[in-house]
Amino acid sequence: MAEYTDYDLVKSEIGSFVGRPEQRWDNRTRVDVESSIRKGIEAVIHNAAGHSWSWMRPVYRLETSDGQRRYTLPLDFEQFIGAIYFDGDETYAEITQLPAGRLMALYTEYDSTGVPTEYALEVIAHDGTSPQHYQLVLHPTPDSNYSLVGPYQVGPIRSLSTERPYFPGGPENLELFIAACLAATERKFKDMQGEKTESFQSALVAAISRDHRRQPRNLGQMGGRRGQSRDYYRWKLSTTYLGGTDA
Repeated sequence: MAEYTDYDLVKSEIGSFVGRPEQRWDNRTRVDVESSIRKGIEAVIHNAAGHSWSWMRPVYRLETSDGQRRYTLPLDFEQFIGAIYFDGDETYAEITQLPAGRLMALYTEYDSTGVPTEYALEVIAHDGTSPQHYQLVLHPTPDSNYSLVGPYQVGPIRSLSTERPYFPGGPENLELFIAACLAATERKFKDMQGEKTESFQSALVAAISRDHRRQPRNLGQMGGRRGQSRDYYRWKLSTTYLGGTDA
């Protein structure tokens, strides 16, 4: 049995709504459909209610390796939300961010290993043949295996494609995104805000309510040492990125 992606499903729903299956779309229709999908995604991520989704702030987890200072970050990474912490260990202070140039100067002056205390973000060189990533650079260079954790902000999500065919937020938010894309299609193809727009508004209210229930009421203190902000970094998000190793 063929597996249908979110991209397949939303195009099928749009085709049913406009009365033309994908196989009968001309180039103009394809452009308009892609525009509707982009606008639908935008309507969810930057919604009129101003809600900040928990699934747009997943947790990055990393196990360092002795002698390795650079680690590739996930493709959807935009920035860390605050500092990086040692997971489950109150012994060490948080790892704070420095400008990349400043961290490079420290490395040049103090080329040593030890417990990381600072980090910087660098953009990996890009030749256009693959997606471009950020990388995390630690200083001092880790002298052992440390478990690090830090929530991050997901970067812009512009559209779907055959290479990236899934909406963010997991299966529970699929219907929300489809409703948003159909509302955008309704405006694009019929120049109106009708039933599909109302359906999206209802789906959005329900999704925001569901997301509120999953978020903590008290995030705890944001600064200080690891133990002071443990409650904040214990909250459970639906997505966790497990960092791998890099040179």
